[in-house]
Amino acid sequence: MIKNDGLKSGDKLPSERHLSELLNISRSSIREALRALEILGVIETRRGEGTYLSDMDNNQFFELIGGYLITSRAQTGEIKDFIHMIESSVTIEAHKTIEECINAQNTIMFRVWKLLKRYEATYNEKA
Repeated sequence: MIKNDGLKSGDKLPSERHLSELLNISRSSIREALRALEILGVIETRRGEGTYLSDMDNNQFFELIGGYLITSRAQTGEIKDFIHMIESSVTIEAHKTIEECINAQNTIMFRVWKLLKRYEATYNEKA
């Protein structure tokens, strides 16, 4: 899409909803993919403004990979293994984040439940 639409550094990407409809993928999958791209420094999310394509010329990640490929002339299998390793770590981090959010929500719900129980006990004592 970036190549076909001629997007360049600083260009705004379509909204999650538009990408979801365009690619026929769920919004949660789009969101996870965007998070992975942001971790890699490919895109930049600006709260309230949208998602923008990062400056790839100054991206350290691509400089590092580019230098590795040029100096060692790695075989295709090694490159695929490297990409798989990065994708796996991004997926693990995304799942960790989801689990952390769920745990935080559970903690909040438990605290609310305890407060309601205390309120109920106090109310029953006065009744």
